[in-house]
Amino acid sequence: MSNREKFRIEAELAVNRANMLTRLWKYAPLEVMHSEYLLHAGVLSMVEFDEDIFAAGNCYDAHQYKNFTLYCPYAYRLPEGPILVKDLAVEYKYLSNTSEWFYIARKNAERVIINYNQFSRGK
Repeated sequence: MSNREKFRIEAELAVNRANMLTRLWKYAPLEVMHSEYLLHAGVLSMVEFDEDIFAAGNCYDAHQYKNFTLYCPYAYRLPEGPILVKDLAVEYKYLSNTSEWFYIARKNAERVIINYNQFSRGK
């Protein structure tokens, strides 16, 4: 399998996960979305079912999930093989401007959204 094909498969997995969460946010009863177990199980399954994935997270913005200041279910594979799941926000404040994987990605996404809005209105 080529690297390009491998990347496509991993990208599709991420898109499917995002689509599932979007459907839950739109249609599921509130008690489903307030299930920390569901969110932890989701990131666990992404790592568990694909050996090429080292880690997966579902990080929320400040005060975006329940009464948490920050919340980030995160699953990662240990070198010996077991997979651990935790709330990454307990030990890592990912909204700081030194958090490349969240802060910079968020800033890039904001730029894309602004550009998309400009194009969608057209002139």
